[in-house]
Amino acid sequence: MNNLGLLMKINILNTIKYNELKNGDKKEKNKAIGMALLIALTAVILGVLGFSICFYLSDFLIKINQMELLLIIGIIGGSFATLFTSLYKSSSYLFQSKDYEMLASLPIKQSTILSSKILMLLLNNYLFAGAFILIPGIVYFIKMDTSLVYIPFLIILILATPLIPTLVSSIIAFLISNISSRSKNNNLISIILNIALVLISLFISFNMQNIIMNLVQNSSSIIEVTKKIYPPAYYFVDALKNINILSLLIFLIISILPTILFIILFANNFNKINSKLSESYKSNAYEFKELKTSKPVKALLKKDLKRYLSSTIYVMNTSIGMILLSIFALLIVFVGYDKIASLLEISVIMDMIKIQIVGIIVFCIVMSNTSCVSISIEGKNLWILKSLPIDEMDIFKSKILLNILLTIPISLISFLVIGIKLSFELQAIILVMISIVLISIFSAILGLFINLLYPKLEFTSDVQVVKQSASVIINMISSLLYVAILCGIGYILKISNFEVFLFISNIITFISILGLYNLLKYKGVELFKKLS
Repeated sequence: MNNLGLLMKINILNTIKYNELKNGDKKEKNKAIGMALLIALTAVILGVLGFSICFYLSDFLIKINQMELLLIIGIIGGSFATLFTSLYKSSSYLFQSKDYEMLASLPIKQSTILSSKILMLLLNNYLFAGAFILIPGIVYFIKMDTSLVYIPFLIILILATPLIPTLVSSIIAFLISNISSRSKNNNLISIILNIALVLISLFISFNMQNIIMNLVQNSSSIIEVTKKIYPPAYYFVDALKNINILSLLIFLIISILPTILFIILFANNFNKINSKLSESYKSNAYEFKELKTSKPVKALLKKDLKRYLSSTIYVMNTSIGMILLSIFALLIVFVGYDKIASLLEISVIMDMIKIQIVGIIVFCIVMSNTSCVSISIEGKNLWILKSLPIDEMDIFKSKILLNILLTIPISLISFLVIGIKLSFELQAIILVMISIVLISIFSAILGLFINLLYPKLEFTSDVQVVKQSASVIINMISSLLYVAILCGIGYILKISNFEVFLFISNIITFISILGLYNLLKYKGVELFKKLS
């Protein structure tokens, strides 16, 4: 087996924790099986929902003789979803990998190392591309009279589709990392550039409808519009619709050739940028000053904040909710809620606006959870933290505080701006602000406890912890399930008044926080002591 094959094999085995599962105890194996079942159940639910939507849409498209639109939605949706999610993952996969120094010391070509990193990013992206393309592709095959050759064509195209968006995100990652590596504050520059990139992507998304309408008005067919928006999509659709092998070959060439050229051209710079990013700067004008001391929680919070800001993927993945919430608040002020609701396809019913606003804020808070990976992110340095003469609860408090400092200030300010703009009653504003504080604290404690139950201390990239670990998925599902339970209680008790519902929900959440804190104090400390 060649070096690339060996690297890919090792990376995949490490990602699925093969050795730990093979040699681990029964408890660890049960956790892995439970997590696999949870992922499978989620995939089945989303798959059923996706097929239902596509079958419903296909009935309409057949009537207007535009069935190829289903394939267009699949390829463009899959490509843009892959690109958007890859934009802030690429830097961590390519430049912040903890195994780079070891790999660089081995007799392996830089192009081989770079290829393995891009292939791992590509494998991760198949989850998005596959979901968007496979379901519409199967529905098209069922509904339309097409040849059996369609199936291998579809499989080949699904495998090739993520190449272009992955390549684009990798090039952007190289440019951002190259710029940030020239500065002493490379992590800060990288974070700022990535946030700017996300904001630009969101701006384009918000204006996509106007762009498409303009193209439609100046085009004679949907296929022509597709060719103008995203040329590879034209060959994708033509290959499947007409079983055109020439279009298939053109799509493969467009996808594969630039990727190979990218690896060849950027292999040398790959080493230089990684080396530059690993450098640290020290001032030669060092002066002895009075030694400052801090209380344990404050000192730990500073350490956690420094670790947080040192990882671009950690910041981007946990701050995206707050970024979206801030943009949402500004859009309501300057654009108006009715236009935003129309854009998000939310019906504007005055009695429902408060519930919709609170729902969006809660969702953004849940998305911005740092504590659900705060133990895992310590990695191999966890032993240092455990060896310090510090109470375990102080360690937990610092990680909870980091989450709270990220979510509460931005959420409160955003809601106040929205509440004042939409003329909410004072009573409603106070109750929602209390809800924001309580949900933020609840989410932080819950995330930390779940991370203690499902830690991931062995990893080569922060992406594996921040986006792919069990604690992230379980925390997201658990938090949303808790909100659903609160809504269910309101429905069962037939609470129609918004303020009364919030009051009761706040009481339940406060009690839940006390219960979770006590669970963290006893069971959480026990779990932490067992970590190694």
